[in-house]
Amino acid sequence: MTNTKAYRVRGWLTALLFVCLAGLVAAQDVDALQVRNKRLKEEIAALEKRIQSTAGTIKGQLTQYRMGQSLLKNRQELIEGIEKELSALNSQITEKTSAITLLRGQHAELVAAYEKLLVQAYRHRDKKLWIMHILSSQTASQAYRRWRYFRNYSDYMRIQEKKIRETSDSLSREEARLIVLQKERVSSRDQLSQEIGRRTQDQKVLDNQIKQLQKNERQLKQELQQRIREQQKLDSEIQKAIAALEKKDLERDEAAIEAARVLSADFAANRGNLPWPLTNAVVIEPFGRIKDPKWGFVFDNKGVTLSGPKGGDVKSVFNGTVAAVWMDNRDSYLIRVLVSHGEYSTIYCHMVDVVVKEGDVVKTGQKLGTLSPLGEGNSYFQMLQSGTPVNPASWCR
Repeated sequence: MTNTKAYRVRGWLTALLFVCLAGLVAAQDVDALQVRNKRLKEEIAALEKRIQSTAGTIKGQLTQYRMGQSLLKNRQELIEGIEKELSALNSQITEKTSAITLLRGQHAELVAAYEKLLVQAYRHRDKKLWIMHILSSQTASQAYRRWRYFRNYSDYMRIQEKKIRETSDSLSREEARLIVLQKERVSSRDQLSQEIGRRTQDQKVLDNQIKQLQKNERQLKQELQQRIREQQKLDSEIQKAIAALEKKDLERDEAAIEAARVLSADFAANRGNLPWPLTNAVVIEPFGRIKDPKWGFVFDNKGVTLSGPKGGDVKSVFNGTVAAVWMDNRDSYLIRVLVSHGEYSTIYCHMVDVVVKEGDVVKTGQKLGTLSPLGEGNSYFQMLQSGTPVNPASWCR
């Protein structure tokens, strides 16, 4: 092979390498988007099911409204996610098409070069000819060079044959992957169209929920005010429980302090990977300031309200020690459990049949109690770091 052709093949390989690396990044992007979109679909399915099974009381209507808002928000996020997935698929298809073009060019170069090698090999097919060629050398050095040439010629042909086979196999794989990507793109387009239609339907359902609530606006406002009072009362109780816990912490010995430090580090290391306390949990009231644009319902949420299966298990999100268990039958929060994780604390509400007591050591995923079957399948969950509320959505998956 001439130097020009060698440089050309190396150019093909270099360009192909860049295309393949870009394709790998695009494939990772598509995979991540598909995982996220799948999670959103699961949340949407859970919300749709729970909205249908919610009681028709004013409190149930309010819960349906909150779920409807979350459903619409998730649907919009899913639509945006599918649009991003489509964009990533289009980029990947473009890159894959470029890779196939490069492979075809490389394959053609290799085949053309190999055909010339075959012509040369045919000319020297008679062993007597190349032996005579060696014997006719003017010097021993020339004879050695000719001998080396003939000896390496067959090896070089085998190497070229291997390159052609490998390039052909790569080409087949890339073409097969391109077909898969094109099918995925068609599927994503269909999903996008369906989700846009469902979003319109979700908005209609939410509008109907608003109309139902407007019929009982006085009761609704009373319920919203009660929600704020319950939240304020719970915040006060949590602060008392945390203060009592901090007082106990001051009495710890060095071994207990070191154990708490290690536990805190383990908890922090699992940020973003902690489980939610409920199976198939969906956030229907997020952390931070909540303002309902329709009724002016405003309060600072120091935790999250989760939707889960009625009567389902409430589980600890991490290893720790039960620091407090308390209840108040006068409101809907029922039994609460405070679990200490060293520097961090978690609070679980809306439970009946609590199966732990103060001082118990619990593990990640261990049952603490049962979600009240009377609470519309909602649970209030709060997380604190050194007594300061943090957003559980940043910690749980």
